[in-house]
Amino acid sequence: MEQMRVFLQEKSLVKSLVCYLCIGMVGVGTLYWITRNMCSAWVEVISRRYQVSHVFFTPDIWRGTSIGKKEELLLILANFLNRYCLYIYTLVCFVVVGKIFLEKKIKPAIEEITKGMCYINLGDYGHEIAWRSQDEMGMLCREMEQMRKSLLKEKRDRWRQQEEQRKINAAFAHDIRTPLTVIRGYTEFLQKYVPQGRVNEEMLLQKLADMHEQEERLLRFSTTMATIQKIEKREICGKWHRVSELMEQFHTVIQGVSQNTDKKIFLHTEAPEQKLLLDKNLLMEVFENLLSNAIRFACKCIWVEVVLEKNELTLFVKDDGQGFSDRALRSGMDTYFSEEENSREHFGIGLSICRMLCENHGGSVTLQNSVTQGAISAASLTVGTEIEGHMS
Repeated sequence: MEQMRVFLQEKSLVKSLVCYLCIGMVGVGTLYWITRNMCSAWVEVISRRYQVSHVFFTPDIWRGTSIGKKEELLLILANFLNRYCLYIYTLVCFVVVGKIFLEKKIKPAIEEITKGMCYINLGDYGHEIAWRSQDEMGMLCREMEQMRKSLLKEKRDRWRQQEEQRKINAAFAHDIRTPLTVIRGYTEFLQKYVPQGRVNEEMLLQKLADMHEQEERLLRFSTTMATIQKIEKREICGKWHRVSELMEQFHTVIQGVSQNTDKKIFLHTEAPEQKLLLDKNLLMEVFENLLSNAIRFACKCIWVEVVLEKNELTLFVKDDGQGFSDRALRSGMDTYFSEEENSREHFGIGLSICRMLCENHGGSVTLQNSVTQGAISAASLTVGTEIEGHMS
């Protein structure tokens, strides 16, 4: 029975219903055969006792005889069952099979989905919708479970974005405090000493130059914030591009960057020639950020490798520098993180921009140190593939 239960659970709804009906019809046939034999036995006994022949099929024969009331009712019942038991058993079979089919194949899955949806409506996305059958109801439960996981991921991403935005705002407020303090100090200094004639022209110009530098820093801060906001709202625009076309783009970027540095950059790929569905501009922006970051810390050489595995395109950028510090490995992709103290040009948003772009494209960015020497940045994107006319 357990093997039969598992067998029926693994079959589709139609096949399971057919199996239930076949089992039910076997039962109907068995009961029909038993009932016919019992009725024939009753009629045979009564016919011999009262010497009446053919009473089973011609009841008019025994209605004028001396057959007792009890035997008469028994013969009526036997005649009725002989004629209609097959239809009665078939009807009962359909009712019983339908109830069992509903209880075993439909109702548990619906109850599981209903319970899961109740949890979701209450805001609890952690309750799993688990129904392990391989039939259509199991497929429906798996789709609902996938929807629950998507909602949970979306909720976590929204929470993470809100938390990240809070950190960005806090970091921005902290970083602009220094230039504002400097500007305020210079302003108070000039307001106090210029009317007294204690500030010569050279000192005045120097203070104004320092104030202008802090103003430029504030302007760059605001531009950075606008860039981050724009990236968060950026929509993916995927198009089909050949691997060779992407490699040409990488090579063009490397040639342009090489004009301003004496460090050698090597490009390598083992990706097969095929079409990929992705946002090329986003990919190039990620590549330029990773390459720019590697150039700043590399000693002599940088290696770029493009790897394609199924629907994941990964871009590895390795340098021969000192590698990431423990602090950078933990927080290197946080907005405004930088190990260059008081940097005027770099605000620590390059890797965070790469991370946001890759996450928008269904991927991620990871940082690690090479076993030998240097740092490795890996950016992955989820892409569509097309090989010999087949898309995935």
